[in-house]
Amino acid sequence: MTVITHARKTSRRARMIDSAGGIAVGVALTRARENIDKLRGKALEEISRHIGDLVAMQQPTTQDQKDESLRRIYQSANHLIDAASPFGMERICTVATSLCDMVDRAAAEQTFDWRILSVHIQSLQLLHALPADATEQRDAVVSQLASMVARKFGQTG
Repeated sequence: MTVITHARKTSRRARMIDSAGGIAVGVALTRARENIDKLRGKALEEISRHIGDLVAMQQPTTQDQKDESLRRIYQSANHLIDAASPFGMERICTVATSLCDMVDRAAAEQTFDWRILSVHIQSLQLLHALPADATEQRDAVVSQLASMVARKFGQTG
């Protein structure tokens, strides 16, 4: 039996990792959390602004208005997800995601019930207005919204 040996070279990346000057993972995570926390106020402002934009929208009367309104609703819902997700606002993200799903349905259906979008927007308003420790109330809002969607469209997923 022949054994082949070869000299192992240390990669440049391994040398960089082993060299002094880096930071520990724990320190990096702590710094990242601190940096994210600094952005919380701006994110809350963005959430308020986009919910306000959604509330201000009127039901369209023409197909062009419908297309533009749906585009703006979808865009605002995506912004809400972007602003809320880094801060653990899962319920706002859940409702915003459902709102995007409803926009997709509305775009495909000629006689879509616009009230469904209004209920989503009102749910977002309520979730944003509730105090942070109102977990049961937040869960109830999301649960009731999911029930309404399931009744209207049947079970989804």
